[in-house]
Amino acid sequence: MMVCCGTNLDSLKPDFWTKEDVGRWLEVNGFQHLIVKFDEHDISGPVLMMLTEQDLRKPPLSLQKLGEIKRLSLILEKLQRAYNTNVPDPRKHRRQYRRDSVDSSKDMRSGLSLIPKNEGLKFFVSFLYAFSSLIITSIAMTVAHNRVPDMKKIPPLPDIFLDNIPTIPHAFEVAEACAVGLSLSFFCLILVHKHRFVIFRRYFSIIGTVFLLRALTMMSTTLSVPGEHLNNCEIRVGDSWDEKLQHVIYIWRGAGMSISGVRTCGDYMFSGHTAVLTVLNLFICEYTSAKLKFIQTLSWSLNFFGAFFILAAHEHYTIDVIVAFYITSRTFAYYHVLANSLAHKQRNSQELTWSWFPLFSYFEENVDSKILNEYEWPWTPVIEFVSLRYRIFLRLRDERRKNLERKTE
Repeated sequence: MMVCCGTNLDSLKPDFWTKEDVGRWLEVNGFQHLIVKFDEHDISGPVLMMLTEQDLRKPPLSLQKLGEIKRLSLILEKLQRAYNTNVPDPRKHRRQYRRDSVDSSKDMRSGLSLIPKNEGLKFFVSFLYAFSSLIITSIAMTVAHNRVPDMKKIPPLPDIFLDNIPTIPHAFEVAEACAVGLSLSFFCLILVHKHRFVIFRRYFSIIGTVFLLRALTMMSTTLSVPGEHLNNCEIRVGDSWDEKLQHVIYIWRGAGMSISGVRTCGDYMFSGHTAVLTVLNLFICEYTSAKLKFIQTLSWSLNFFGAFFILAAHEHYTIDVIVAFYITSRTFAYYHVLANSLAHKQRNSQELTWSWFPLFSYFEENVDSKILNEYEWPWTPVIEFVSLRYRIFLRLRDERRKNLERKTE
């Protein structure tokens, strides 16, 4: 439910709204039947910003329907809090209401701010963050490739899984096929999810942070090659900056995947493939309905099968996969625990999150509770936007006609 939309209400603070602006705000939010009553009592923007639930219940407004009172008081409260007025936090029972199951059949709020501020800009910034982290990771992989120990001098390290399971040909390609399957599922989910931009920026923020950590671990310590079949590790990147830059672009363009022709060594601690598999799986399970058990089970299966085939290909040590799963899942959980609560609004919490998620407070400033899993066709917002604009146009046209008729009389 939108607080304002259409005319100049987005750029005008409610303190400067006229009675007509308040009427448009009521219409946008589905309370058009209250426009006349609010107009009769001269409720302009400044008065609207002081209204409380008790004002709606008592004379002279005297609203009778409980659901209507609760819905209107909720959007009033969020409008007032959005513009930093002295409005108390939501009551405890309302917080409990927001924490209910996302699959409840009750009419629940999504927890999003009623005024989506700079959603497009936030999406772009989150994309740049992830893009930059992948570039840094590609640079770290290029450096690690040249630092990998000589296989003839330093053999593979002892590993409980690799020492007991023979190399399975093409297993790594199967693992990457699992990642592609999860990627397709994730993008299909994004297309139909109502809060697609919020999910996308969370994905970019988490994947960016995980790969920055991966770049740090690769630069810190270079492990020996886990399998003797990796004979391409003897080929080094040239010493010139031009050759190194070309290798960075080569890794980034192929997304570091062997099915794209990318083969690197030294990037073992920790497994980037496992990190991608895990984060895609967690996002799919978090933002699909709990009723879709089949999809969630399939997602977890692809995650674990992908990790198994990474080890079966002897492309990573077992510790690489374990650490990748742990770091990625904990990062995902940490981000969502903060995002699903009001704790991130506090100053101390913002300082703590800065080291892990530098842009967290900016991305989540308009989200104050858990995102509901609500779905719509991708074109639905466009149709609603056009329809709303058309209704506002008709209303403004009718108002102009009435004003002209009054003047002629």
